[in-house]
Amino acid sequence: MLNRTILLFELLFLACVIGKVEAADISDASSRTSQPDKFLSSPGLIKGGLFMQGSKKRFEGANELNLESYKTKLEITPAQLTLTRIRDPQPSDEITVKFTLVNGSDKGSTLYFPTSQRMDAVIRDSEGKTIYTWSDDFEFATESGYSYVNAGERLNYQLKIPFQALRGKVPQGEATITASLVNYPEVKAVMPLEIRP
Repeated sequence: MLNRTILLFELLFLACVIGKVEAADISDASSRTSQPDKFLSSPGLIKGGLFMQGSKKRFEGANELNLESYKTKLEITPAQLTLTRIRDPQPSDEITVKFTLVNGSDKGSTLYFPTSQRMDAVIRDSEGKTIYTWSDDFEFATESGYSYVNAGERLNYQLKIPFQALRGKVPQGEATITASLVNYPEVKAVMPLEIRP
């Protein structure tokens, strides 16, 4: 077998030297692919079985996203705040927001996120006026992302709101805190938040 390979290379070399075989120029990129150029980077291209890019509407259409099937749960610690503590907070004083969503359907689905942010939290006073939005204090990477959620599977998100961020913004009385999924504001959970003197 080795002798045949050597013989083949010798014949090819001789043919090139004599001039009967010319080297082919493959510098043109279109000669190296069997796909037309217009398909090489078209939106929605499937590469290796994974959806790589494309518009959110096309993605959801192919995904048959049913947001009503998602069940949400919100846990807030502590559930009661005091203005005294907010006005003079310790470095470790914070509200922990745990947001869980469960895909209650019998099919998996993929959620699209336009940035690296996945959830947000908003505190509103008793009249519904927004007094604090967690994401206003942060910058997020502009790279989009996806989360695939199997049927019955859950996603857990957690964020922390430092008391110091609430200083001068939160009035005494009843308030609400809303956690929602970024890009899907209808997937949310709301809890009361009591602010004592």
